Amino acid sequence: MTSRQGYKGYVIVARSCELQDGGFSSEFSVEEHEADGFMETEFYMSETFPTQESAIDAGIRAGRQKIDAGFERGRAVVNG
Repeated sequence: MTSRQGYKGYVIVARSCELQDGGFSSEFSVEEHEADGFMETEFYMSETFPTQESAIDAGIRAGRQKIDAGFERGRAVVNG
């Protein structure tokens, strides 16, 4: 499952994936769109979530927190 949400001029893309031993993982990316293209910075969350919806919600919340706090752009980062 994937969800996209605009926030303060960025686009947060949250993704969830069902785990073999139960629960769901979550990852998200923050996209910066400009006239000549966009840059995507990916983040991986180490937590397991009970539902797809809770994994997506956590990814969106974490994306907002990253944008509010500032983040190193253009890299893959593991959260937690």
